[in-house]
Amino acid sequence: MARQIDVARPGAVIELGGGTGSITAALLKAGVRPADLVVIEREPALCATLSRKFPGTTVIRGDARDLAKLLRDAGVDRINAVVSSLPLLSLPRGVGRRIIDQAISVLPEDGMLIQFTYGLLSPVSRRQRRSLALKADRAAWILQNLPPASIWRYRKLSQDVELRAAA
Repeated sequence: MARQIDVARPGAVIELGGGTGSITAALLKAGVRPADLVVIEREPALCATLSRKFPGTTVIRGDARDLAKLLRDAGVDRINAVVSSLPLLSLPRGVGRRIIDQAISVLPEDGMLIQFTYGLLSPVSRRQRRSLALKADRAAWILQNLPPASIWRYRKLSQDVELRAAA
């Protein structure tokens, strides 16, 4: 997941659901500067752990369904990418849809949402991709995992059209 991030691009990398910090650590190891990493976590104990383990990063206690407001309240306005390992396929459909809507709403035109998932298909439904004008591609398969896992990248279609026009 961390290799999908262009660390040279300006802006914050937003991690949804920091948990115990394994993705956080990988993002930092891949070159994301601590000052550019914003971790959203709703569990207070995990927030405290993340803040202790990763000094210099911004840890925000809150729900990813309220991402735009959380970032606005924290003064985060320039976004590079959103990274999520939230279990979208096991969340109630409306909750997962809201999280994706929020993640896409904070991305600039050239931003990217990177989603880890257990499942054969995209965790963002074709219907939601159409409504948000998203292009999806599987960046990686992790077949050694049981069940197999995937990393999906989502970009706004306008970006894809601009990239093809420039080529």
